[in-house]
Amino acid sequence: MPKKIAPSFLFIGNHPVLDFINTKIAVDGKPVDLLETFPDALDWLYKAGFLNEKERVQFEQSWGNSDQGSQALEAARELRSALLTIIEICKSGENISVRQDYLETINDLLYDQVITTKLIYTDNGFVIKKRVKSQTPTDLLAPIAQSAMDLFSRNTFSLIKKCGNPECVLYFYDNSKNSTRRWCSQKTCGNRMKVMAYLERQRNQ
Repeated sequence: MPKKIAPSFLFIGNHPVLDFINTKIAVDGKPVDLLETFPDALDWLYKAGFLNEKERVQFEQSWGNSDQGSQALEAARELRSALLTIIEICKSGENISVRQDYLETINDLLYDQVITTKLIYTDNGFVIKKRVKSQTPTDLLAPIAQSAMDLFSRNTFSLIKKCGNPECVLYFYDNSKNSTRRWCSQKTCGNRMKVMAYLERQRNQ
């Protein structure tokens, strides 16, 4: 029997918020949460570029098996649900202002954050580097909340799309030419749906 390969994080969304939403996927028609533990959340933050390797190891050693870490994991899942619901509401044309609780889920993460700012010189000139000072595990979610501000205030909701495969739950921001992207990935869902369409045409001939 072939060995099953555990699903891994996907970074196909063209935006950190959508990649974060995509940590809940569907496998064989069943929902699979890739954020099973607080270290999973740390791993995603590291792979998304919000933490460096030293920070990931440090935070896992400090909070990996703690009640605070478990609370941060639940906060991460709550944030993910709120982000997805905001997208669904706005894309449906409903008024998001009547659901302030979802916005507060984002704003609460931003309210008490402490940001350190450095001026750094690189080969390309001066740049400003900002870091969120993490005093609790939940503070680690602040960069995702900041990314949500960017996604919701600077981008077009019509370009936030769900994969055209009805069995797929993944989202992406369509920055393709003429905004014609339909699939989370051309290699997976794209090919699968094309094969299904071909077989359907063959049956109808």
